[in-house]
Amino acid sequence: MRPAIAIASKDLRVELRSKEMLGAMFLFSLLIVLAFRFAFSEALDSGAADIASLASSALWICFTFAAIVGMNSSFAKEKDRETLEGLLLCPVERSTIFVGKVLSNLALVFMIDLLSILFFGLFFAYDYGGQALAVVGIALLGTLTLVTAGTLIAAMSVNSKAREVLLPILLIPLVAFSVIIPSVALTNAALSGDLSGILRDVASIAGFAVIFGAAGYLVFEYVVEG
Repeated sequence: MRPAIAIASKDLRVELRSKEMLGAMFLFSLLIVLAFRFAFSEALDSGAADIASLASSALWICFTFAAIVGMNSSFAKEKDRETLEGLLLCPVERSTIFVGKVLSNLALVFMIDLLSILFFGLFFAYDYGGQALAVVGIALLGTLTLVTAGTLIAAMSVNSKAREVLLPILLIPLVAFSVIIPSVALTNAALSGDLSGILRDVASIAGFAVIFGAAGYLVFEYVVEG
C-alpha cells in the first residue's frame, strides 16, 4: 500500500504545482452550477421545479463531467512527457500503479465534488435540508466507483490518438446505470427524506465499486501495455 500512496502523492504534488486540471475542473463545475441557476430560476420561484430533485441531478452532472475532465490527464501527462515507461519500470506490481492512480484521482475529483456542493448551496441559497453530510457521503461513495472505472478506461485509452474523445465515449455508458442513476436516486432520497430504498442503492453502488476495482487491479498490467 505504501508504494501506491507514494504514486498518489507524486501525482497530487505535480497537480498542485501546475493546477492545470484543478483549474479546469473548478471552472467547469462553477459554470455548470451557474447554468442551472439561470436556467431553473423561474421554475424554482414558481414551484414548477423541486429543489431536491434539481440538486441531485445538477450535482451529479457536475461530478461526472468534472471527473472526466480530470481523469483524462491521469496517464496522458506521463505519456506526453515520455515518463510513462519510467513509471511502469518502477519495482512494484503494475496493479499498485493502478491503485495509486485511483487514489490521486479520487482526491482531486472529490475536492471538486465538495466545491460543487458548496457552489450549489451558495447560488441557490439551499441548505440541503440539513442533509449536507449525507450528500457528501453519497458523493464520496459514487465518486469512488466513478473514479475506479474511469482510471481503468483512461489507462485503456492513453495509447490512442483520440484519447480525449475515447474516454467519455467508453466511460459514460459504463457508469450511467451503475453509478450515476443510483447516485442521483440516492441523493434525491436523502434530500427528500425518503429512505425506503436507500440500502439497495448503496449496495448497488458499492458493489460496482468492488467490481470495477477488482477488474482494474487484475487487468491493468495487460491494459497499460496495449
